[in-house]
Amino acid sequence: MGQLGDRIALVTGGSRGIGLAIARALDHEGAALILVGRDSKALREARRTLSGPAEVCRGDVRRPNDVRRIFEQARRRHRRLDILVNNAGMFTYKPFIKTSLTEWENNLQTNLTSLFLAIQAALPLMARSRSPHIVNVLSISARSAFPNCSAYTASKFGALGLTRVVRQELRPLGIRVTAVLPGVTNTAMLSAFGDKNARAKALDPEDVAKVVVGAILQPPRASVEEISILPSSGVF
Repeated sequence: MGQLGDRIALVTGGSRGIGLAIARALDHEGAALILVGRDSKALREARRTLSGPAEVCRGDVRRPNDVRRIFEQARRRHRRLDILVNNAGMFTYKPFIKTSLTEWENNLQTNLTSLFLAIQAALPLMARSRSPHIVNVLSISARSAFPNCSAYTASKFGALGLTRVVRQELRPLGIRVTAVLPGVTNTAMLSAFGDKNARAKALDPEDVAKVVVGAILQPPRASVEEISILPSSGVF
């Protein structure tokens, strides 16, 4: 049954990459899953890879109406939410001078505003949980600046700041909040670098998923607040 057999978990960006790896790891521990994403076909395919109870909910976490609908569906079906994994993200890799306002805004909305919307929407459901936990999957770019990543880095720095504030405010309510900061990971985003050797040195999504589940499985008296996971080669 696993150690999370009585938990309800919602994963944004759950149809591929790190999000799907996290969903599979939670599924392995027995959690009931709600997968959120923008691609209905990809969500259905992801659900077929899970062995336990799972449902999908198509929606764009940048849009307030979609977020309200997603969490209203969770309320109607489950009455509560135990685990929220904010994983949805986007990545723009180009010089600052060539970054458009649209690209800037898309990074901020996807990587930062979506956390604001999802956490606010989740809190009434998490108030019903005996062991509520929020995990924000960020990036090592939340701490370190890299060339050609201005919009992405700004959004991730902001997301880490938001995570830290939310953690302090929710701690008295018994809600744990964890920030996970992966380095370069072997997902679709890696193609932006144009380095054919990067995949051989990058983390696997499953490496990040193990860290996420490890933080969730800590006893209620312990809170993993921030954790970085980088390729052993040091390549970010």
